[in-house]
Amino acid sequence: MAHIEEEFQKIEHENGWNTIFRKLANDHGVRTLEKKNDIALLSTNRGLNRFRDVLPYDDTRVRLQRGSNDYINANYVQVPWANRSYILTQGPLPTTSEHFWQMVWEQNSRVIIMLTHLVEKGCNKCWLYYPDYENESEIYFDEIDLKVTFVSERQEDHYTQRKFELTNLLTGETRPIVHWSDFDWPDHGAPSSPEPFLQLLCDVRHCGAFDSRFGAPILHCSAGIGRSGTFVLVDSILKMLAHTDNPNDISLIEVLAHIRTQRHGLIQTAEQLRFSYMAIVAGLKELDELEQSEGLFNESDFDGSTESDNDDDSKISRSLENINYELKKRAELTTNNSYSAHTTNDAETSLRLREERLKRNEGIKKKIDEIKAKLDEKPSSLSSSLFNNNNNESILTILMTKYRRHFFIGLLTLVTGSIFLYKFVRISDRTY
Repeated sequence: MAHIEEEFQKIEHENGWNTIFRKLANDHGVRTLEKKNDIALLSTNRGLNRFRDVLPYDDTRVRLQRGSNDYINANYVQVPWANRSYILTQGPLPTTSEHFWQMVWEQNSRVIIMLTHLVEKGCNKCWLYYPDYENESEIYFDEIDLKVTFVSERQEDHYTQRKFELTNLLTGETRPIVHWSDFDWPDHGAPSSPEPFLQLLCDVRHCGAFDSRFGAPILHCSAGIGRSGTFVLVDSILKMLAHTDNPNDISLIEVLAHIRTQRHGLIQTAEQLRFSYMAIVAGLKELDELEQSEGLFNESDFDGSTESDNDDDSKISRSLENINYELKKRAELTTNNSYSAHTTNDAETSLRLREERLKRNEGIKKKIDEIKAKLDEKPSSLSSSLFNNNNNESILTILMTKYRRHFFIGLLTLVTGSIFLYKFVRISDRTY
């Protein structure tokens, strides 16, 4: 039994999660006594913070490189023993969405992990900072000369993978971005089971989030400390355990204390600390699979020209289904959480227009199929009607039964006309 599992069982048996969490908070206060966040408290920057008490430390904050103000509520978080680097930030606000994408570009990041919903329990937790299919397939940020374009979406059992293209409008350079979101994780709480979280972690690793050729992955929830901090702790501890000969030397509490000195308040509740232990214990049983899943970021995944037409059609079909599902989900979400009337109407209108468009497309396709079927049947039907009726009767039989009178009259007329014509020709010849 791993020592971390023994620690978990001991704390669980003693019901000591609140005690160990308070002790961790006290230790954090001592370690960060001289840490400052003066830049975040400047009058020009206060409105750029989602929460007044979640501010980035000055020494580890991410600095924007372009513009008169370099501030964004984000920190570098590094775990050298795991050879891991992350960027943790708050959920973007309407006024900071362009700063967020500017950071993505300047840090050369390729992967974004969003561990919050836009709205939770009727409260706004994050601004919709990425393209929203129907209303906006692309978003322009003119002040920073960037454009974000929606590429595709894949709906998994517990979360969603989206792909975007981030384009620099000045240079024309385009970079692919993988975006993970819609994971069911309540604010200040923890998932009901570690298995879906470990699957998300496995997929994030597999998509190349930690490829050293590019910048660190960017994680955010609402404040960028609770759920994001839990992800960092679990991923880094499992990475350390996979590459050590002395697992007993690894202290989860020490690693947590270390990353807390880089961004304030990582892991917000005792429940999240308990879940971190649970996820690590469960992850130990899948450690080899997690390690094997880690791969390089593959930019060719965004190039659809190498795939067959059938693959393209199936991907488009899946994307349409997933988009329709997402729009329905968002329409229900806006209703349940009492969004403003304008937002609700927009979501419902967007859903209605998409459903009408899909119905029209289905109707057009059905008509085309019917026309094709008729064209295919016409030659055979024509030939069949010339020689046979429904009872396989010949034309001669039909003429001698249904149209007998007309047939004989026509025949008599033909014979009489022929005789008169013959006599006329003979008389003309004699006269000549």
